[in-house]
Amino acid sequence: MRVYTTKRKPGTVPLGALFMAPLFALPLGAWIIENRITDPGVCGMKQAVDLPCLTCGSTRATLQLLDGNVVSAFGLQPMMMGIYVFLGVWGLASLGTFLRDRHLHVKLSTWERRAFITSLIAIPLLNWAYLIWAGV
Repeated sequence: MRVYTTKRKPGTVPLGALFMAPLFALPLGAWIIENRITDPGVCGMKQAVDLPCLTCGSTRATLQLLDGNVVSAFGLQPMMMGIYVFLGVWGLASLGTFLRDRHLHVKLSTWERRAFITSLIAIPLLNWAYLIWAGV
């Protein structure tokens, strides 16, 4: 993997920073749920077939994360917590390079690209198996 920066072209948008932006809404969502302004209810898939969906436990995990219980959050929904970490790191790196008038690039080798694509399939399947095993 090769990570490098180049001079930013006019009009280039820091995609990582844009994709990171929804993370700032998490505290607001937690406040809304904790103050019972809305109730996320029970997952429709869990009600229908008694199996968790791919993102079951995300709301509870996010609330745990915002309360500072990182281990508990990862225990409830490891894939979504990993996505939060990925988006945060990518977003900060993208924003940092944007502010320095640079553009961030990541170049993967053929093997790394295949591994990345494989992980896009394997991680959700492993996460789903974990959620079923953990009884989320």
